[in-house]
Amino acid sequence: MHTDCTSSGIAANAAPRRYGNRLVTNAKQQFWKTITILHDRHYGLAHESSAHIKTTGIDDIPAVHYLVGEAGYPNYGDELIAREWLKYLAQIDPETPVVLDCMCSGPAAALMYGVHPRIMAVDTIARLAQNNYLDLLREQGKQEGEIPAAVIAERVRAQLDDVGQAPRYAGGIQLFTEHIKDCHVIGGGYMNSDWTDGLARLAGAQWAQQHGVPAVVSGVGLEPLSHEDAAYARDVALGITAFSCRDQQSVTAVDPKHEVVTLVPDDCFVNALEGVYVEDAASLPDTMLCVQSDFIDDKQALLRHVIAVFERWGVPESARIGVVECIPRDSIDTMDMLREHGYEPQLFPLQHLIDFGFPARPGQCWLSTRYHPHLLAAAHGCAGSYIVVKPGYYDVKHQAVVRMGSRWTQTIIDQEEIPEPGPGFADPDVRYQYRDRVRAQVVPVYGKPPAVRPR
Repeated sequence: MHTDCTSSGIAANAAPRRYGNRLVTNAKQQFWKTITILHDRHYGLAHESSAHIKTTGIDDIPAVHYLVGEAGYPNYGDELIAREWLKYLAQIDPETPVVLDCMCSGPAAALMYGVHPRIMAVDTIARLAQNNYLDLLREQGKQEGEIPAAVIAERVRAQLDDVGQAPRYAGGIQLFTEHIKDCHVIGGGYMNSDWTDGLARLAGAQWAQQHGVPAVVSGVGLEPLSHEDAAYARDVALGITAFSCRDQQSVTAVDPKHEVVTLVPDDCFVNALEGVYVEDAASLPDTMLCVQSDFIDDKQALLRHVIAVFERWGVPESARIGVVECIPRDSIDTMDMLREHGYEPQLFPLQHLIDFGFPARPGQCWLSTRYHPHLLAAAHGCAGSYIVVKPGYYDVKHQAVVRMGSRWTQTIIDQEEIPEPGPGFADPDVRYQYRDRVRAQVVPVYGKPPAVRPR
């Protein structure tokens, strides 16, 4: 879970429901409005429209679509999912404001600027979950350790019910409890038993549904998941409008009988990947690489294996290698290693991916440790191999991509027999079926999707 981020809050303009008197507030507004009109009339300043001056009160604040996600760290997959949902909402309901709740709301606000005409970012649910996790650790005399998600979530719901328990977040709590028309926990791998404060963000969906606001959870990856946390996730699934996961292991852990949790494609397919890829792809390198620095015990062993794979594949030493960087400054040692072995690395930093699109085209060969680069490249017809880091987390991710249609081979660090790259999706047009399935699960909150021409 990523927590070292600059956050931004939201100031509430409306009078608090529990800590204030709406009648008194409205009376004060009407009093000063009347005084202003009388003053203007006395001094001859009144205009024809002065009698119709309208003040903004609590009833004038529009209801919002409320998304809970993990954009802003930034990490490409989380940015991709958030952007695709915002694009969809901009298409079907551009007039309704959208609030994106994530830990790094400041960077997220900048990264999402212009994607939706009425988007704002807050960190209310994310911060309440993290702060309660840290408080519980301190109460136990620990600096780190495991806290069950259900315990954290119980405190979050209590604070949503009683803003006095978390007064620093009063504005954000008021926005959530009084001005949302739905709550949508969007997909990603940011909630599991390694990051129970992330998993506890499901408390927002619980609270919303319990107070008559429809809530859905779409395309989440929950592994690794303890039995206790799986029981909590099942309680959430039983109590909200819809709950889906992007991998079979998460579905089985939460819902062994397959009664309430749906297995779906990744949320990034909500718009069938339209506009996701680089438009002018002819000049892209033939060989592409995406390896990470996080979740790895021995980065040098990984880099040595990358070179071994390229040698096995017959990639010339002078070849251009496209290096896709999903987290800023995550590829410095990778670039150095490629240069040392005579390759010509070309960096595609995260901001480039956002500004210009994902650099994939049919005919490329890819090697990736990361999930979304594997998914996007394979879905676009690229051949490749994937490397699993952090078993129990990334193997589940890559297996999900294989289930969705990738035929890439797996290569294991230090293995002697290195496989040839496997092909991408057999049917790239399956993305349209995936689009329809992703959209179908949120019909209860966003309504029936717009008609599209059959493919």
